[in-house]
Amino acid sequence: MNDAGKSMYRAHAPWHVVAGLFTVLFATGCHHDIRFEDINYSTQDRLHDAGLVAVIDPSTLAKTVTISSWATGIANSWDARPGEMLRQVSDVELPQMFKYYRVSQAYEEPAQGNNRLTMDLSIAHYAFSDFHTTVIIQARVYRPGKALVFDRSYREEGDSQGGKMVAAGAFGMKSAVRQSSFDAYRKAFARIRADLAPLVVK
Repeated sequence: MNDAGKSMYRAHAPWHVVAGLFTVLFATGCHHDIRFEDINYSTQDRLHDAGLVAVIDPSTLAKTVTISSWATGIANSWDARPGEMLRQVSDVELPQMFKYYRVSQAYEEPAQGNNRLTMDLSIAHYAFSDFHTTVIIQARVYRPGKALVFDRSYREEGDSQGGKMVAAGAFGMKSAVRQSSFDAYRKAFARIRADLAPLVVK
């Protein structure tokens, strides 16, 4: 190779290195799993002498929604677990309202309580886009004998987490999805509890 060729190689070599590094980084992005951490909070609801079985079937519990974002690096992805989030919030909120509460993966009826209800919960929609979560929870409520009381959808949006995502990039994405999802689920459950209250008040 003559001097001109060597000089050209030296001039262009750094770009080849940069391109190679970009390819490696793009191909080896991180994969993250998202559900709520240990949560414990007060809904300030009255505890009723009533029984509720929350039914969340295996397909809902296993539901996974993969999220990626250009704002935090498209090579990274996050697996949100909306069914697990549903169970986690249910396990915190509903025992504060129902003295006898349990969760089941198949339909069953409470054995105790002056009023007894079974509530089938599922995720009709879950997405994280434009820096916030949108969730639709479907709730079918039954009295003993599987007598349907109501079948309603609860659509809520979580707070925007754009600032956190832009400031922290990939490191802030997991927290952003979790926080916005938590906000959306709590809003939905506030409406669910309001619809359940007339069914258990004597």
